[in-house]
Amino acid sequence: MLYETYFPKINSFVFHRVYDDSIKNEIVSNVFFKAMKKLNKFRFLDSKRCAFSSWLYRIALNEINQYYRERKRERTLVDKFINKQPDKGDPVIDYKIVKQKMAVLSSEEQNLIALKFFEKLRHRQIAEIYKISESNVKVRLHRAMKKLRYELKDEVSYGKVG
Repeated sequence: MLYETYFPKINSFVFHRVYDDSIKNEIVSNVFFKAMKKLNKFRFLDSKRCAFSSWLYRIALNEINQYYRERKRERTLVDKFINKQPDKGDPVIDYKIVKQKMAVLSSEEQNLIALKFFEKLRHRQIAEIYKISESNVKVRLHRAMKKLRYELKDEVSYGKVG
């Protein structure tokens, strides 16, 4: 039941951090394996401090970070908006470029952006995952977005896409 409830969320989050489908599947599998293995620890130690979903995201973050540490590959954030058609006046960005520019950010900054904008988590939920205050999440996210905007400053144009 827990797997069916939380699999879509965790799978989506990992999808936005790992490009290769087989690696994504392996990481998601590891997340649920570790969660079930340590479920009694969560119930007694963490259940009063954070939500179950936050605990799963924390495990997923650790698994993703471990994957990148072990392989020392270029970090990527897979975007799901490559073919999105912007509205009039929206910034027009080639999301392949956004993907490249994300590599400049640290793994934590990429994770924060993925949790906030792809998973649409609230600051409170992200704070639970990282075990930090909401204001700290806001500051870190603001700094990450500022870095990304700086990297993209010459890549953004405005107007109608045809």
